[in-house]
Amino acid sequence: MNLKNLLICLFFVNSFYIGAQSKKDILFTVANEPVYKDEFTRVFNKNRDIVAEENKKSIEEYLDLYVNYKLKLKQAYDLKYDTVASFKKELNSYREQLIIPYLTDSKITEALVQEAFERSQLEINASHILVGVPKKASPADTLKAYKKIIEVRLKVVNGQPFEDIAKEYSEDPSAQQNGGNLGYFTVFDMVYDFENAAYNTVVDKVSMPFRTQFGYHIVRVNDKRASQGEVEVAHIMIKENPTDSLYAKTKIEEVYAKVKQGSPFHFLANLHSDDKTSALNGGALPKFSANRMIKSFSDVAFSLKEVNDVSQPFKTVYGWHIVKLIKKHPITDLESRRTELVQKIEKNERSQRAGKSVVKKLMNSYTINKDEELQQLFLKNNTLELNKMLDKELFTINGEATKVSELVAYSNGKNTNQKEIYNSFIELKVLDYFKANLEKTEVDFAFTMQEYKDGLLLFELLQDKVWKKAEKDTVALQQYFNEHSDKYVLKKRGDVILASCTVKEKADEVQSMLASGKSLDEIKAVVNEDPIIHVIFTKGILEENHKKFPKKFSLDSIGVSDVYEENTNNFVVVKTIKILPSEPMQFKKARGLVINDFQEQLEKDWIVELKKQYPVKVNKKLLKKMMKQNQN
Repeated sequence: MNLKNLLICLFFVNSFYIGAQSKKDILFTVANEPVYKDEFTRVFNKNRDIVAEENKKSIEEYLDLYVNYKLKLKQAYDLKYDTVASFKKELNSYREQLIIPYLTDSKITEALVQEAFERSQLEINASHILVGVPKKASPADTLKAYKKIIEVRLKVVNGQPFEDIAKEYSEDPSAQQNGGNLGYFTVFDMVYDFENAAYNTVVDKVSMPFRTQFGYHIVRVNDKRASQGEVEVAHIMIKENPTDSLYAKTKIEEVYAKVKQGSPFHFLANLHSDDKTSALNGGALPKFSANRMIKSFSDVAFSLKEVNDVSQPFKTVYGWHIVKLIKKHPITDLESRRTELVQKIEKNERSQRAGKSVVKKLMNSYTINKDEELQQLFLKNNTLELNKMLDKELFTINGEATKVSELVAYSNGKNTNQKEIYNSFIELKVLDYFKANLEKTEVDFAFTMQEYKDGLLLFELLQDKVWKKAEKDTVALQQYFNEHSDKYVLKKRGDVILASCTVKEKADEVQSMLASGKSLDEIKAVVNEDPIIHVIFTKGILEENHKKFPKKFSLDSIGVSDVYEENTNNFVVVKTIKILPSEPMQFKKARGLVINDFQEQLEKDWIVELKKQYPVKVNKKLLKKMMKQNQN
C-alpha cells in the first residue's frame, strides 16, 4: 500500500446520515454546518473496532480529533479541491475498483471459486512456445501466426525436442535460457486462458494452439503434483564481501555450526543476519508458496521436513543463507479460503465471465428503446447515411439517450462484424448506466465513496498545508532546528566487538584473550575446535542500549566486559574499543526528524487558524449524555 492509500485509510471516516434528524441530534457545528450524533457515533465505533485496546480513546478525545477533521474538510471544499482534474481522475480510478464486486454474478462467481479451489490443490510444471500476435493485428497477420503455431506443434508432436523447438521458434525471450520451461505454478499464477490450457492438458501431452493477450501458444505439461501449500521459515543471510570472497561462506558456516551446537536461531539471526528487516524478528519471513521466492531459496525451504529443521548453508544471488522451518501451511478447506479466492477472482480476468451475466440481467431489467431504422443502417454498414444522422438518438436506457455519433466512434478500428460491435456497444452503455447510478441504488457503495472522497481531499490539502511546506521551506526548517536544537542529540555510542560463545569456559577464554590484545583470528584459532565453532565475532558502532548488547551491559568504559549469559548456552563478551559521547546532531543528520516535528507544529498552528476561521459549537448537553452512556 502506498503512502496516500495508507493515510486515507487512517483518516476519519466521513459518512452522511440518511433520514430526518432533529436539532437535538446535532453534536457540533462547524461554521453553522451541523454534524450529527449518528455520524460521529458510527465513526467512533468503527475506529474503536480497528485499533488496539491500549490505543483506544475516549469520546472526548475522539471528538477533538473529529472536530479537527471536519475543520480541515470544510476548508478543502471551500478551496474547491474537489474540482481539481487530478483529484477527479484518482477518485474515478478508485470508484472503478470499488464497483467490481457489484458487476459479478454470484452463481458464476461461486463456480469460479470452486474451480480455483480445486486447481489450488495442484501445481503444474509446464513448458510453452509462443507466437506473438499484436492486440490490433489484422485478420491476415492473425492467420499467419496461427499457421505458424500449428507448424511448430507438428514438429513437437512428430518427435523433435520441445526445448530445441522452443529456442528456435518461441517469441518468449526467456525460452533461450529455459527452453520454454516455466517451472511449477498454480492457480492465479498465469493468465486465465493459459491456466485453463495447462490444467486441461494431460501430463506429457501437448495442447492444441490457444490464444491469450500475448498471442498463440502451445503448452506441454511435464508434471502435476499435489500443492506444497505455503511455508513459514526464518533465515540468516550473510552478504558477500567484495574485498573478501571467503568472508560470507566462512561466517555462515560458523553461524550454522553454532545452530547445530544448540544456540537459539532467533538469537543468532538478530546478532548476525544481514537481512536487517527479518533479523529484528529473529529471521522470520512471511509465509510464501513455492513460486513466490527465487528457486534456489524456495527449493531449500520446501525441502525441510520437520518443524525446527535447519538447512545446511547455501548460496543465492543475495548471499549465503541457512533456513529454519517454522511451520508448514498445507492447502486448507474451501470455506477458510473463500474470501481470499473471491478477492483474487475479482481482480482476475476470469471475473469478466460473471460480469457478462450481470449485463444480461441489467438489460432485462432496464427499459431500452431502440431506433430500429438507425440500427439497421449500422448493421448494413451504411456509413454514408449514418454520418448524416450523428446527432440522432440511437437508443435510450431508462430515458437516457445515446447518440449515433457515440456508436460510430466506438466502432472505429474494430475488425469484428457490425452485429458484434452493436451488441457489445449496447452492453457497454448498459454497464455505464448502471455504474453511473450506483450511488442511488447501493447505500453502502455511496457511503464508501464519500469516505474515500473526503480522505483523498484531506490528503491533498495536507500535502499543500503541511507536508510539502515542511520539506521545501528550508529556511523555516533550519529556523525550527535552531530553536529546538536541544531535541536533536546523538546518543552515546561504542565502537565495539561482540563475542558470542556457546560454552561459559570458552567465553572466559575469549574474554581473557580479548583483554590481552589478541587478534580475532588468533582467538578463533585457539578457541574453536574444528568442526565445532565456539565463538563468532560481530564488529561495529552501536548506540547505547542497542538490542545487540547484553541486557545487563552498560557502555561506560573502554575495555573488555564481564561474561553475560543471554540465553541458554549463549554467552556474550563485549570489547569496547572507543566510546563516542553524546553530542548535538548536525542539521543534515537530523533533517528527517526535524521535518517530522516541524510538520506536527505546522498542523497545530493550522488548526488554531481554522478554529478562528470556522467557529465550532459543541452541544455539551448531548456530549455529556453520550459520555455517560459509553461508561455503562
